[in-house]
Amino acid sequence: MKQTDQTISVCYGTAIFPVSVQKNSRAKRVRLKINRKLRQAILVLPQKASFQTACNFARSKAEWIARQLDCLPEKQIFHENMSLPFLGNTVLVHHSLTAKRGVWIDQNVLWVSGKKEHLARRVQDFLKKSFSVYSLKKARQFAQKINVKVQRVTVRDTVSRWGSCSKSGRLNLSWRLVFAPLSVADYVIAHEVSHLCEMNHSSAFWKVVEMLCPDYQKEELWLKKNAAYLYSFSDK
Repeated sequence: MKQTDQTISVCYGTAIFPVSVQKNSRAKRVRLKINRKLRQAILVLPQKASFQTACNFARSKAEWIARQLDCLPEKQIFHENMSLPFLGNTVLVHHSLTAKRGVWIDQNVLWVSGKKEHLARRVQDFLKKSFSVYSLKKARQFAQKINVKVQRVTVRDTVSRWGSCSKSGRLNLSWRLVFAPLSVADYVIAHEVSHLCEMNHSSAFWKVVEMLCPDYQKEELWLKKNAAYLYSFSDK
């Protein structure tokens, strides 16, 4: 179980970085990571470790934190005339004040009606809904191939994983996969559907994944290299 206790201020040169401290009863050692969604350093601390230990460790890693944060791509807030990756294509965001159709796509233009101050939120809501519809359809196609059943797909804004799967056939997926190449999004969907055959990461599991997605290693590598890019998009 995680619980955010305090925030440490870490200095490197003239920059000051907040580091969120999370105590975790399952943690065996002090661990530092970057939350790409929040664009912030997170320090995971074993339950019995002292707060001073956290301070000392975080400050000893000030250069690493600065370098990691500096490597993050620039935040991309949804806006008018923005070129946006969308389910393997590219769309151009346009605002229409007079239309009363919500959000829709026409010839690679993503139209957004209503007040302009609501554009970013409406774009994000549309992307989430679109990926939810796509991923459910794709998951059921994969499931049919290996004779399993997908009950439901829920899209979330996850941080630590791109997807998860329960024994009951419920999948959770990161909606940010909507920005990835379609083959990459399909790999993650195939990965989670494969867990309905093997609820582990055994060699038997990877054989199922390979059957559904022969180039899965290439897609997995793309995710590792481009994770920060997928998290750079935001409605605020």
